[in-house]
Parts: sequence; C-alpha cells; structure tokens
Amino acid sequence: MWHSRSAVGSDSTPPRFGSCGRMALAAIGLTAVFHFFPTANASELVTFDAPLRGLARVVERSHEIRVVALGSSSTEGTGASSKQAAYPARFDREMDRRFPGKDFQVANLGKGGELADAMLTRLVRDVIPTRPALVLWQTGVNDAISGVDVETFRKTLLSGISALKAANIDVVLVDPQFYPRSAGVARYEDYVAVMRNVAHEQGVPVFRRYAIMQHLISSGQHPVEELLWKDKFHLSDVAYGCLAELMAEAVEADLKRTPGAVMSAGVASRTPISGWSPSSAH
Repeated sequence: MWHSRSAVGSDSTPPRFGSCGRMALAAIGLTAVFHFFPTANASELVTFDAPLRGLARVVERSHEIRVVALGSSSTEGTGASSKQAAYPARFDREMDRRFPGKDFQVANLGKGGELADAMLTRLVRDVIPTRPALVLWQTGVNDAISGVDVETFRKTLLSGISALKAANIDVVLVDPQFYPRSAGVARYEDYVAVMRNVAHEQGVPVFRRYAIMQHLISSGQHPVEELLWKDKFHLSDVAYGCLAELMAEAVEADLKRTPGAVMSAGVASRTPISGWSPSSAH
C-alpha cells in the first residue's frame, strides 16, 4: 500500500542509522579498485547518467509524489528489524526530509525470492495501472543464483523499461547487491553488467548497489558483517539505511540538475492527484 506522510509518522519511531550520504561516499579524492569497476570514483557511484524528467514534472506540480519499490527480498526488507527499517520506508522519509512541503508516498512491492520475469508480470498488472511517478526496480540477484540465462534477463529488463516508457513512468534500475558468496555464483557480475548496459542503451538511471557496497567495504567505512544480516546474504539495518540515503541523494541531485523541479521550501504546489488517495491504492 501507499504510505502517506501521516501514515509513516503514525508508526513507532524508526531506528536511526549513521550517515551513508555525501560525507561517507564522497570520501574526497578516494578511488576504489573493484573487480568489475576498476576506476570508479566514489562520488560517481551515486550520480545518475540519465535524467528523471517525468519525476521532476510531478515534483513541480504535485504535493503527493507516488513511488513504487519493486523487487525481491532486499526491497521487501528481509533482515531488517522492522518494515520501517527496510529501504522503501527509509527512502520515503529521506525524500520528505529533502523536499519540504512534498509528501513522497512509497509503496513497498518487494517479494522475497522473485525472479525478474515474475516482477515484469507484476509491473504490468499491478504497478503501471496505479500511475506512479517513479518505479525503483531492484532485480537480478535471484536470476543469477537460479541460473536464468543472461540474455533472457536482458530481454526481461527491456520489456519492463519499454512498458514503463509507454506509460510515461520514470524508472531507476537497482543492480544486484555485493555479498562475499557472490564470487561463487556463475556469471554473477554479468548480470550487473547487463543491467548497466541496458540502462545506458535505454537512457534510464541505474543505482549501482554492487559497486557501492564494494566501496563501503573496501574503503573501511563498513565491514561486511555490518552491511549484511546474520545469514551473510540479506541486508542489515545499516545497509538498508545506506541504500535509502544514497538513493535519495542520487534522486535529489538528479532533480536539481533537471530544469523545472521545485527545490525550495515554501513554493511547493499543493495540487492533489485527482481521483486517488493512499487508502485506495494497493
């Protein structure tokens, strides 16, 4: 369901996380050496290569901004201490904080263990008809573990992006997470590469979770035991907090670069989305 500002505020106080935002990732001048991204500068890891123009228009004209987080267990929140510690709820609060006068309403449609093709079905059936301004599509980990053909995975991403573009809905792809055992998964980094390549070809942003997690570990900011749950696979509260903060930072930075987006408090439009309310959305 959609979470309005008042609905989120009615929950118990969420856990606090250490900042993983600009101070942590910028690490001025720091260059990390990755298996897959050999020369990635840390500050570039939270910079989108494509604009979110549709989202910028909605932020400009509307008070309520609907977002769908579609994905598997790391969207649903497996390993988190509560639903409010999972990244969609954290992202909701981060965006409300960064955009005073706006109410971001983030629906968590994560489903543990789900493959990209099943997500595509839900995207077309359940997500697009609700007309969100933005979809955060996290996928790839389960496809890699299950041995789904990489080309099949690529075609699924293309189909989803095509459907979202046809509906004039912006999307940010969220690539697979880094975890120690991923080195033993055949072609794991190929799924990361395919997602980045598809995003580049289609002109949509990709949130580089794999490289970000590697950076946070290799730079000494967070040991792997801090970012992962007790199973050393699912994310911890700390990692969910980092994911939410850095995603919000990337989206905010993108909107600031996009002409027409409202950035300042006191000039927010209060025009509601016609014919829709959080209680009626699923």
